[in-house]
Amino acid sequence: METGKKNQSIIAVTVVNILAVFFAGAFAFPVFFYNESSASLPVEEISKTTLPDPFVSLTLQAESAYVYDTVTGETLYAKNEQAQLPLASVTKVMTALVASSVPENTRVNVSAADVANGAGGLAEGESWNLKNLLNYTLVISSNSGAHAIAGAAGAVFQDANGWSGESEDVFIYEMNETAKKLGMSQTFYLNPSGLDENAELSGAYGSAKDMTTLFGHILKNKPTLLSATTNEALRFNSLDGVSHLAVNTNTIAGTVPGLMASKTGYTDLANGNLVIAFDVGPMHPVIVAVLGSTQEGRFTDVEKLVNATIKKISQGE
Repeated sequence: METGKKNQSIIAVTVVNILAVFFAGAFAFPVFFYNESSASLPVEEISKTTLPDPFVSLTLQAESAYVYDTVTGETLYAKNEQAQLPLASVTKVMTALVASSVPENTRVNVSAADVANGAGGLAEGESWNLKNLLNYTLVISSNSGAHAIAGAAGAVFQDANGWSGESEDVFIYEMNETAKKLGMSQTFYLNPSGLDENAELSGAYGSAKDMTTLFGHILKNKPTLLSATTNEALRFNSLDGVSHLAVNTNTIAGTVPGLMASKTGYTDLANGNLVIAFDVGPMHPVIVAVLGSTQEGRFTDVEKLVNATIKKISQGE
């Protein structure tokens, strides 16, 4: 009997020891991870994970691209951003800015010379309210509209300052002076439409970074100036009662989230250009500029940059 009791005692002690080891391990487990060095770190430093930069793996067709955060002043992406390249119809954004200093009810008469300066859906002899023609020109990228606006606004500058010369030349002078004032060091204009002057000379040159500077200035100082360019299509009437349907040359205008402004450009020398501003929200404009892409590639390039921007900012970096 004593042997049996002894065996029972041995078994009991063994069980107690096993349980003691088990519970000691269980309570020691969290202690192993909690120490003074980790306790002193902020919670966000302990839990933060490093996410990949969504811009790193991007492949673009564009020769030059720039993404600028207007709120933080941060460059989110840059590729040959200072390269001086043909602007094509992105030129019309400066045309709009300079013309906006003229009363918006100024009457603009479309001349034969304006119509001869390129496509644009306008007829010789038509008359327009400046504001309506400006919006129409931006949306449809009307070359004839840009030249008609430059002539009318240039004449206003002449009257105000007593200047001589061709009114369109006066307007182009104001375009270049404005570019200088804004610090757009790579930009100059030869005409108000951006249409190639000839097979070797573009109508305007500038950099992707300069274009974000221009858009940023407009968003801050004249935020509604390019609002028409956010629409897929708009209808306008001339003062003669002629109705004009303007279909946006920016084919992704309806799909970019929070689109605030946009302008396309395409010529033989420039290839495909596109500059947009969109609100990554709330009240957080980001500007994307793409120059020297292809006619279709400019849209896919911008879409890639928009998506990468949204991911980047959502990371809170």
